[in-house]
Amino acid sequence: MASRAAAKPAEVPLKPARTASPAPKEKNVTGAVGGAQAQVAKGTQGSRGKERQEQIATFAAVAFWFIFNISLSTLTKWTFLFGEVCTSAEGCKQFRFPLTLTAVHMLFSWAMCRIYIAVDGRSRGPWLTASEQIRKIVPLATCFAASVAMGNQSLKYIYPSFNQMLGSMSPLITVLMSIALLQKQYNTWTWISMPVLCGGLALCSVHEVHFHIVGGLFATGATVLRGAKSIIQGKLLDKGAKIDSVALLCYMAPWSAFLLLGVAAFTEGFEPFVLLTPGSEKTGVFRVWGLLVVGGLTACLLNLTNFLVTSYTSAVTLQVLGNVKCCLSIAVSVAVFRNPLHIIQGVGVAICLFGVGLYNRYGGPVQKLSDKGAGVKAQ
Repeated sequence: MASRAAAKPAEVPLKPARTASPAPKEKNVTGAVGGAQAQVAKGTQGSRGKERQEQIATFAAVAFWFIFNISLSTLTKWTFLFGEVCTSAEGCKQFRFPLTLTAVHMLFSWAMCRIYIAVDGRSRGPWLTASEQIRKIVPLATCFAASVAMGNQSLKYIYPSFNQMLGSMSPLITVLMSIALLQKQYNTWTWISMPVLCGGLALCSVHEVHFHIVGGLFATGATVLRGAKSIIQGKLLDKGAKIDSVALLCYMAPWSAFLLLGVAAFTEGFEPFVLLTPGSEKTGVFRVWGLLVVGGLTACLLNLTNFLVTSYTSAVTLQVLGNVKCCLSIAVSVAVFRNPLHIIQGVGVAICLFGVGLYNRYGGPVQKLSDKGAGVKAQ
């Protein structure tokens, strides 16, 4: 019995084997950096996409501006040459009333903009009051109406090609006005390119066989007013002004039509309205109306693209592009109206295009120190 009692010693329970504690998890630095890089890449890609969209929109606005500008100039001259209303008693009379023609263009522009705003339905904020329109819109409408009316008046005496040649000084005039009115400064390349691109088209007028002093004066006056208009519309289309192209044209068009019809009542009388009234003894009335309708629609689209180009670029760039348009207008005028073109005029066009290339590549306004500081802070 005693042997049995002392037989078995107490069993000591075995401790479970000690397993190695899991190593602390390391922060996924690589993943965090990769995620940040992905976000930066995504943001960069988004900004590049937005920039590309803006470039496409700018290119489209400039292209359509070229098309509508040249088309309207050609349609206006075509109306003056072939817009005849004939009666058995008085014979045939040409519809050569530039002020009334421009007023019709403005009325079409206003009507089309009102229809677009009604259909579009987007909120454009509160409309400007009468006093605000007198202060902001009337100066633009005055410059616009006077410049277009003088340009159309010049087409009574000269061909579109010569009209565009005399308008070649627009970029230089606009630069001088920007310096005087907006206190802008331009780099050296701007001053180098201006005489080249302006002088090139001025050279085109040396052998112009359809020169007329009255037409030349009207075209020069239109050029000066066009520069003033570009500066005013550039300020109104600034992002802080909160006025888009359609709304600005809708504001400006009735004021311009009112001013033009007031002057036309004294200079052209009521003859254009008498000619446009249908009658059993009249022929050609509906053809003239057709030209006016097509011209009015073209003028509306031209005005819209004009504002768009200004908002996407600048007032000076608009006038520089205007000189490129001059070159195209010369070719179209020669092709449509068969007016002669000399070799020296072709050389002038080439010089002008070279000047345009200089300005687009190297020229432009000098950025002020305050603007640079603001840009650094924004970054």
